Amino acid sequence: TVGPATVEVASETVQFEALYDNLYMPPVLRVQPGDTVRLKIANESEQDTNVHYHGFGVTPMGTGDNVFLDIVPDEVYQYDFPIPDDHPQGLFWYHPHVHPGVNHQIAGGLSGGLIVGDILAPFPELANIPERIMLLKDLKTVDGAPESDPDPAGPTTRTINGLFQPRITMQPGQMEFWRIGNIGANIYYQLRLDGLPFYVIAQDGNLQTQALATDTLLLPPGKRIELLIYGPADTNRTYDLRAEAFSTGATADDGDAYPPQLMASVVSLGAAVTPIPVPTALPIVPDLRGGPVDNQRTIVFANNDDPDDPNQFLIGGKGYDHDCVDTQVELGVVEEWTIQNTANEAHVFHIHQVDFQVTEINGVEQPFTGYQDTVNLLPTENESEPTEVKVIIPFTNTVIPGEFVYHCHIVQHADQGMMANIVVVDPSNPPNPPMQMCQ
Repeated sequence: TVGPATVEVASETVQFEALYDNLYMPPVLRVQPGDTVRLKIANESEQDTNVHYHGFGVTPMGTGDNVFLDIVPDEVYQYDFPIPDDHPQGLFWYHPHVHPGVNHQIAGGLSGGLIVGDILAPFPELANIPERIMLLKDLKTVDGAPESDPDPAGPTTRTINGLFQPRITMQPGQMEFWRIGNIGANIYYQLRLDGLPFYVIAQDGNLQTQALATDTLLLPPGKRIELLIYGPADTNRTYDLRAEAFSTGATADDGDAYPPQLMASVVSLGAAVTPIPVPTALPIVPDLRGGPVDNQRTIVFANNDDPDDPNQFLIGGKGYDHDCVDTQVELGVVEEWTIQNTANEAHVFHIHQVDFQVTEINGVEQPFTGYQDTVNLLPTENESEPTEVKVIIPFTNTVIPGEFVYHCHIVQHADQGMMANIVVVDPSNPPNPPMQMCQ
């Protein structure tokens, strides 16, 4: 049920216009590859809504992951679609995608976690380790209610699973499996745990080719990271899991900046456990650079340089048009996209229905570590020299024909124009009449 609710968040009583089942942190839904999703939405709010299954490689049509439908107030709607047997397994999430109200609804509390399958199945030695799901949401309020169209800049109350600065206890030496997802609207989380290493094994619901050790995690809006971590050996101290101060601008005067915040306190308690080694043999994932590329495109993300309309964001020189198609792709092709950012602030590229492989960032070849569905676009200090990310996108999944979108996942930017429609056409069953292409 989507409807109004009064919930306490970080010791503040907040009047929400719409939450799922009266919860700021709704249930984490678990499904398996090969399942059929049947999700009934009863809209008891005063706004149109819908549900996007972020990261799912499923049909974008009909009762599937269809971001073009509106569930109006007092309507009950049932989603009904199959998950392919070979669907990637890991952490995903769900949220509304009504255009142009995505910022209003996600920042207003409508988002939750979604897990497919058992990503640890290839590692029987990890079968019994503790699992922690950590879903990051932030909240800005005005007069006891969520701010209607919050800007990313400035302070915001950041929570883990709806809890403000919780305490986490770990057993010394115990390996744990952490699933961290940024399911907020606009802000980045740059996380550190007092220098303790994280061993990343998956991102965006895709198992990686190796475990990558790092002491810093960067999660743009929409990003999910799954990792292994050991309980710290020192039982005489508290470790701070912190979101560091972050700015999306090329300089201090550009983009959005927000201060640091303590996210959680980690305490090591109990008897020490003999550490399990981090797996070194991960399943093989095909490197798409080894196969043919059928087409190349350049996609340009840009801020509007018109001083009379500074809050307009563009893809390909235009703002979003709900009623036409910007990109048409034939089912079965593999494409290389060069995604440029001409803005002096960061943007976040996300595409629905498919994953991609990042091959280059600003001309530097990237090591192959696996696939993802969200990537950060660095800001440029000179608009004549855009930053670039090259990705290879396989449009080969036979369930994805239809219309969907790609956009900046700083969703305020998407609402203000930084989104485009794409249609994947099955040549054996083309749409009739043909889709209207943007001029």
